[in-house]
Amino acid sequence: MEHISSIITEFIVKNMKERGLSLYRTDEEKILALDDLYETCFKFDLVVSDNDFSCAVLSKGEHGLVLRRRFNISWTNAAEIREFMEFVRSL
Repeated sequence: MEHISSIITEFIVKNMKERGLSLYRTDEEKILALDDLYETCFKFDLVVSDNDFSCAVLSKGEHGLVLRRRFNISWTNAAEIREFMEFVRSL
């Protein structure tokens, strides 16, 4: 059986790849979405625990990466998980 954190990670990866971005993971387990010029367009600071996950979403701004939104969601809160997914889709 797949761990629920895999669903979130795979969703982020799929969404960014559909935009033509390449995905990389840092040593700190952060997900970077880079364009063809290797500029970071999005950064997902995803932290997973047994009970919840948190994710700070940063995007390319005028002077580097800018915090767009921070989430802290219980695995049992389906409404907030859907809200997180809608936010990622809307980036």
